[in-house]
Amino acid sequence: MVGAAGLQLLHRSEWFMTTDLTEHPQHAPRRAARARDPYGPVTVVSLHDSSGEVAARGTIAVVGTDAIADRGETDAAHRRRGLGRAMMSALAEAAVAQGDLITADGLA
Repeated sequence: MVGAAGLQLLHRSEWFMTTDLTEHPQHAPRRAARARDPYGPVTVVSLHDSSGEVAARGTIAVVGTDAIADRGETDAAHRRRGLGRAMMSALAEAAVAQGDLITADGLA
């Protein structure tokens, strides 16, 4: 049925990247204001440019001693300026502040 619909089924493996968040390097955004919005175990971090537009954003959810990063993206007009790294630092900081974390996972 998939082929008849003109679609192709991909057979590939996906792996989780794992890191210790307590040792994650901290990088502050150079020209962006940071907003952190916690929703229970889920935190959304957004970095805004000087006009208030979202330049980068990401989400992290804490589950037990693990955290799962998701939907991290930097707007095309703001790429290659370190905002992705600053956003990941803010996500790591937010997750560590929520509890006793060991690792963070995200699709690699």
